Amino acid sequence: MLESMLLLLLALGGSGAPAASPALTPGQPPVMTGVWRGMWVSPGNTQPIPVEAVLASGKESGSLVGVVVSGVGPARRIARLSGRYDGGGAQLSLPSGGAVRLSADGRGRLIGEVTGGSAAGFGPGAGALELTRVHR
Repeated sequence: MLESMLLLLLALGGSGAPAASPALTPGQPPVMTGVWRGMWVSPGNTQPIPVEAVLASGKESGSLVGVVVSGVGPARRIARLSGRYDGGGAQLSLPSGGAVRLSADGRGRLIGEVTGGSAAGFGPGAGALELTRVHR
């Protein structure tokens, strides 16, 4: 159910056109669009937090938009992100000034670093993400 909702948001949120995605050329970051699922590990938390994300190309060339869901049950949080591809991946802004920095690890996964997550009401605070593509 959640994946269907996220796919709908992906279709509505960005252009969805492959031509709007950055080209896959040497020295450029890989396209990060699609549905991703994984874990968020935050210093001080003993248990990883589940994360689901839908990333889509934005309307401007090189931009990226997304919806990220973290946690389960009453601790579940949803954030809409926007950002840009940059030298080694992508930088996305969280509400209230937080940020998510994503980069591909070469094995079909996204590795991320979250800063200011608690100020954005998105999660427990700073931490590391590891996401695996579920759907392109």
